[in-house]
Amino acid sequence: MLLALSSLACAKPQAVESTQSMLDSVAVGQNRCPDEDGDARPFVVEWDATDLATFEAKAGRDIVFVHYEGCEIEMLYGCSDNSVPGRYGAYERPVFTSGTVESFEIHDQAELWAKLPLGAEAVGAQVSAGSTLELQYYVSGTATSTRNYVERATIADNGRCDQATHFVSAYNLGAFRLLAHERDAKHSSSGVAGSKAASDSTKLKNGGDIDDCTSRTQQRCRVPIRLVLQEIDETATASDDAPKNPDADVRPDPEPAPAEDTVSARAAKLREAALAKADARDAAGCLEDLDRADALIDDDETRKQSVYIRAVCTMLTDCDAGVELFHEYIEMIDTNKEWGKYDVIAATTQRKKAYCPIEQLDPEFAATVLFERARDGARSGQPARCTEVGEQALPLVSKLDKLGSVHASTAKDAVYEVARCFSLLSRCDESKRWYVEWRMLYNKDNAPKATVKKDALEMWAKDLQSECEM
Repeated sequence: MLLALSSLACAKPQAVESTQSMLDSVAVGQNRCPDEDGDARPFVVEWDATDLATFEAKAGRDIVFVHYEGCEIEMLYGCSDNSVPGRYGAYERPVFTSGTVESFEIHDQAELWAKLPLGAEAVGAQVSAGSTLELQYYVSGTATSTRNYVERATIADNGRCDQATHFVSAYNLGAFRLLAHERDAKHSSSGVAGSKAASDSTKLKNGGDIDDCTSRTQQRCRVPIRLVLQEIDETATASDDAPKNPDADVRPDPEPAPAEDTVSARAAKLREAALAKADARDAAGCLEDLDRADALIDDDETRKQSVYIRAVCTMLTDCDAGVELFHEYIEMIDTNKEWGKYDVIAATTQRKKAYCPIEQLDPEFAATVLFERARDGARSGQPARCTEVGEQALPLVSKLDKLGSVHASTAKDAVYEVARCFSLLSRCDESKRWYVEWRMLYNKDNAPKATVKKDALEMWAKDLQSECEM
């Protein structure tokens, strides 16, 4: 999917090629995509609802890689491992913060390419026609990747990653609106930039609802509006046969480590980072941090913690192996034999619900897990998690129906919870879609789909619409 367009110079027909060198010597050429050779923070004003949904779905599973060059950004959604979610990294749960509405104006092509390079060609006509553009935006939170860097060697075995130049190391959530103000003709002719008639404004584009950003819930102020792109690390890594230095692949922190920093403190930070990666479903990153921590300190006390962390990291890809490690952890801490059979079952079940892949769980148990994960997606403000639950629940319903299991109703309830999840997140179109899917599951009389959909939308209006529009 190509989301941005080529530079102004490249967009010109051949008849004006002679102006290329002159263009590059003035502000438009000098400021065009000024950060494309390093880390960049482009706004994604080009994206429509489909682009947003696709990005959120992919970011809910894996780090997103891109090819970013010459004011063009191509999302490389194929640069992932379908069998191992989060193999190259994932995103932690968004951290929501208070903020305020910010804005900036664009008066000419030079400012347009400097401030909104990805949307420059789409809205450049308004600037050329004499309008002043104003981008108003509100950042309500940030989702950060679990990886501080990604080396080329990490993705070298995946041909679908060959074109990757950057990865999305973080993305801002919030809302924006792009306005075009018609400059007052009198001031425009006199060269006064930015003068505009208050009544002559047009909304060109919006993402989310910026008016909702100051509400208590901010539910319509949580769409991706800006990306933080970080270059792929091209540093060569040592051969696998070379002696391993536990600190060799640890990149230096942006600031020097404090004087009181010790080996044990660094190991503790690595274990904390490993747990955070497990919660973000980054199994590989979790194990890498844990291995580095164990290489620094491996004693009786830290070994217990390491076995627990290794258990939940392993559960993300191999549920049974992770459960075995978790039972090993219980044996290590239960020195007085105080844990009863049901204590072990309860603790194990809790971890399986949180970490194990759905396809590796007993189908009847999986129905309950999906129901709870849908509710968690709403609580944590993660629409991608809700979509994932819905896509897993639909085939599970069919499987349980064929088995004649009473738990099929729980799987159906999970689909309803997906619809409610999107309603609570004020994503009304997606809420309607999943509500219709839920009602289709009860179409035992094989009524025409159009009839079921019509009835479902009427029921949605009575059931979830008020909640969705809060």
